[in-house]
Amino acid sequence: MGQWFDRLRNRVRTRAAAGRAQDDPRLEQLRQRCRSVTPRTIVTQPVERARFVSIDTETTGLHAYSGDEIVAVALLELKGLEPTGRQFTALVNPKRPIPPDSTAIHGIRDADVRDAADINTQIMDIVEFIGDAVVVGHHVDFDVRFLNKTLHRLVGCRLRNPCLDTMLMYLGQSGRMGHYTLEDVAQYCRVPVTDRHTAYGDARTAMECFVALARRLVKPDQPVSRLIEQQQTDEFL
Repeated sequence: MGQWFDRLRNRVRTRAAAGRAQDDPRLEQLRQRCRSVTPRTIVTQPVERARFVSIDTETTGLHAYSGDEIVAVALLELKGLEPTGRQFTALVNPKRPIPPDSTAIHGIRDADVRDAADINTQIMDIVEFIGDAVVVGHHVDFDVRFLNKTLHRLVGCRLRNPCLDTMLMYLGQSGRMGHYTLEDVAQYCRVPVTDRHTAYGDARTAMECFVALARRLVKPDQPVSRLIEQQQTDEFL
């Protein structure tokens, strides 16, 4: 009964969000941008011609659906396995206090984000930057979960972009099992780690690890789907 009720409640919320989007041109644009992404088209592209976006977020805590919010985000673009230099970085006002334990990790304080735009204001720019890219990150589901929470609340949809997780790529390439930090993977890939626990620093480190791992896992002319298949899946962890 509980699961049935949760599904019903989610459907009601999704329809309500979609209705609000139709009444607001900017929200409707956001909804249509999300819905326009076609994963099948993306994954059939050769890796050398595909677009990738490395992502990292810093947050007030670990629980996207229990009140935690983004306080910083960084997006770095690659064309094939070459960085283009295009990036999107921003502080984000979480509209709630940042716990001292979180500040101790990423160094962001309430005063730092007081004048920053909130995630509702910035989500359109984030989604536009991501576009039709494959989203890359270390434990990337964490970052995508926070974005999807906002998208679902505002317009009743989620990102449809394929994702590549550098930890799962590392497991697939190394044959190891378990959970590994960004530092662990960076050491394996011989990637220097700088500005750890900043959105930009971690997005850059994840990007460089992704490039190193991708070059070992696939040939440039192979499709993105082949790269996705090389990830070790959760069922084996």
